[in-house]
Amino acid sequence: MDYLFIFMLKVIDYDNVKTLVQSFWTLLNITLLAFFTNIYSLSAQVSKRQQIPIPENINSIFQTSCMPCHGIKGGRLPKGRLNFSRWAGYGAVKEAEKASLICSVLRKGAMPPKKARESHPELIPSKEQIDIICGWAETLKPKNRKK
Repeated sequence: MDYLFIFMLKVIDYDNVKTLVQSFWTLLNITLLAFFTNIYSLSAQVSKRQQIPIPENINSIFQTSCMPCHGIKGGRLPKGRLNFSRWAGYGAVKEAEKASLICSVLRKGAMPPKKARESHPELIPSKEQIDIICGWAETLKPKNRKK
Protein backbone atom coordinates (compact mmCIF):
# COMPACT_ATOMS: atom_id res chain seq x y z
CA MET A 1 0.00 0.00 0.00
CA ASP A 2 2.78 2.44 0.88
CA TYR A 3 4.40 1.78 -2.51
CA LEU A 4 1.20 2.68 -4.32
CA PHE A 5 0.99 6.00 -2.47
CA ILE A 6 4.65 6.83 -3.26
CA PHE A 7 4.03 5.89 -6.91
CA MET A 8 0.99 8.20 -7.03
CA LEU A 9 3.03 11.04 -5.54
CA LYS A 10 5.56 10.71 -8.37
CA VAL A 11 2.93 10.47 -11.12
CA ILE A 12 0.69 13.37 -10.05
CA ASP A 13 1.67 16.76 -11.36
CA TYR A 14 0.93 19.04 -8.43
CA ASP A 15 1.05 22.25 -10.47
CA ASN A 16 -1.86 21.03 -12.59
CA VAL A 17 -3.83 19.94 -9.51
CA LYS A 18 -3.17 23.29 -7.84
CA THR A 19 -4.33 25.15 -10.97
CA LEU A 20 -7.41 22.94 -11.22
CA VAL A 21 -8.35 23.55 -7.57
CA GLN A 22 -7.83 27.30 -7.92
CA SER A 23 -9.99 27.35 -11.05
CA PHE A 24 -12.69 25.40 -9.25
CA TRP A 25 -12.75 27.84 -6.31
CA THR A 26 -12.75 30.84 -8.61
CA LEU A 27 -15.67 29.44 -10.59
CA LEU A 28 -17.53 28.57 -7.40
CA ASN A 29 -17.03 32.10 -6.00
CA ILE A 30 -18.24 33.70 -9.23
CA THR A 31 -21.30 31.44 -9.31
CA LEU A 32 -22.16 32.16 -5.66
CA LEU A 33 -21.66 35.89 -6.16
CA ALA A 34 -23.97 35.90 -9.19
CA PHE A 35 -26.57 33.82 -7.33
CA PHE A 36 -26.68 36.02 -4.23
CA THR A 37 -26.61 39.20 -6.31
CA ASN A 38 -29.68 37.98 -8.19
CA ILE A 39 -31.45 36.96 -4.98
CA TYR A 40 -30.75 40.36 -3.40
CA SER A 41 -31.87 42.19 -6.53
CA LEU A 42 -35.06 40.13 -6.74
CA SER A 43 -35.93 40.68 -3.07
CA ALA A 44 -35.35 44.43 -3.46
CA GLN A 45 -37.69 44.48 -6.48
CA VAL A 46 -40.38 42.54 -4.60
CA SER A 47 -40.16 44.78 -1.53
CA LYS A 48 -40.33 47.93 -3.69
CA ARG A 49 -43.37 46.55 -5.48
CA GLN A 50 -45.10 45.65 -2.23
CA GLN A 51 -44.24 48.76 -0.25
CA ILE A 52 -47.01 51.33 -0.33
CA PRO A 53 -46.00 54.68 1.12
CA ILE A 54 -48.39 56.51 3.38
CA PRO A 55 -49.88 59.47 1.46
CA GLU A 56 -48.82 62.88 2.76
CA ASN A 57 -52.32 63.93 3.89
CA ILE A 58 -52.66 60.71 5.92
CA ASN A 59 -49.11 60.97 7.21
CA SER A 60 -49.74 64.48 8.56
CA ILE A 61 -52.71 63.15 10.57
CA PHE A 62 -50.58 60.28 11.87
CA GLN A 63 -47.78 62.73 12.77
CA THR A 64 -50.16 64.73 14.95
CA SER A 65 -52.39 62.03 16.42
CA CYS A 66 -50.41 58.80 16.42
CA MET A 67 -46.65 59.29 16.18
CA PRO A 68 -46.15 60.62 19.71
CA CYS A 69 -46.83 57.08 20.95
CA HIS A 70 -46.49 54.90 17.84
CA GLY A 71 -43.39 56.55 16.36
CA ILE A 72 -39.67 56.32 17.09
CA LYS A 73 -40.00 58.08 20.43
CA GLY A 74 -43.13 56.21 21.49
CA GLY A 75 -43.46 53.82 24.37
CA ARG A 76 -42.61 50.14 24.23
CA LEU A 77 -46.20 48.83 24.33
CA PRO A 78 -47.68 51.15 21.67
CA LYS A 79 -44.70 50.62 19.34
CA GLY A 80 -45.02 46.88 19.83
CA ARG A 81 -48.52 46.93 18.40
CA LEU A 82 -48.02 49.52 15.67
CA ASN A 83 -44.72 51.20 14.87
CA PHE A 84 -44.91 53.81 12.13
CA SER A 85 -41.12 54.00 11.99
CA ARG A 86 -41.20 50.42 10.64
CA TRP A 87 -44.17 50.88 8.29
CA ALA A 88 -42.06 50.63 5.12
CA GLY A 89 -40.89 47.16 6.16
CA TYR A 90 -44.36 45.77 6.84
CA GLY A 91 -45.17 44.73 3.27
CA ALA A 92 -48.46 45.12 1.44
CA VAL A 93 -50.52 42.56 3.37
CA LYS A 94 -49.45 43.73 6.81
CA GLU A 95 -49.86 47.39 5.79
CA ALA A 96 -53.45 46.65 4.74
CA GLU A 97 -54.14 44.82 8.02
CA LYS A 98 -52.61 47.61 10.13
CA ALA A 99 -54.46 50.33 8.19
CA SER A 100 -57.75 48.49 8.67
CA LEU A 101 -57.02 48.15 12.39
CA ILE A 102 -56.20 51.86 12.63
CA CYS A 103 -59.53 52.71 11.00
CA SER A 104 -61.38 50.37 13.36
CA VAL A 105 -59.87 51.70 16.59
CA LEU A 106 -60.32 55.31 15.47
CA ARG A 107 -64.00 54.73 14.58
CA LYS A 108 -64.59 53.08 17.98
CA GLY A 109 -62.86 55.97 19.76
CA ALA A 110 -60.34 53.59 21.31
CA MET A 111 -57.41 55.64 20.01
CA PRO A 112 -55.95 57.81 21.24
CA PRO A 113 -56.57 56.20 24.63
CA LYS A 114 -58.85 57.96 27.12
CA LYS A 115 -55.97 59.18 29.28
CA ALA A 116 -54.22 60.70 26.26
CA ARG A 117 -57.50 62.26 25.06
CA GLU A 118 -58.00 63.93 28.41
CA SER A 119 -54.46 65.23 28.81
CA HIS A 120 -53.82 66.04 25.12
CA PRO A 121 -57.11 66.75 23.30
CA GLU A 122 -55.13 68.00 20.28
CA LEU A 123 -54.26 64.36 19.55
CA ILE A 124 -57.88 63.47 18.80
CA PRO A 125 -58.45 63.27 15.04
CA SER A 126 -61.62 64.85 13.66
CA LYS A 127 -64.40 62.78 12.10
CA GLU A 128 -63.28 64.03 8.67
CA GLN A 129 -59.70 62.92 9.36
CA ILE A 130 -60.93 59.49 10.49
CA ASP A 131 -63.00 59.21 7.29
CA ILE A 132 -59.90 60.07 5.23
CA ILE A 133 -57.85 57.43 7.04
CA CYS A 134 -60.57 54.80 6.64
CA GLY A 135 -60.94 55.59 2.95
CA TRP A 136 -57.20 55.15 2.51
CA ALA A 137 -57.28 51.89 4.51
CA GLU A 138 -59.99 50.59 2.18
CA THR A 139 -57.77 51.18 -0.86
CA LEU A 140 -55.04 49.02 0.67
CA LYS A 141 -57.22 45.93 0.88
CA PRO A 142 -56.07 43.40 -1.76
CA LYS A 143 -59.43 43.26 -3.54
CA ASN A 144 -59.36 47.06 -4.00
CA ARG A 145 -55.76 47.33 -5.19
CA LYS A 146 -54.92 48.33 -8.73
CA LYS A 147 -52.82 45.69 -10.44
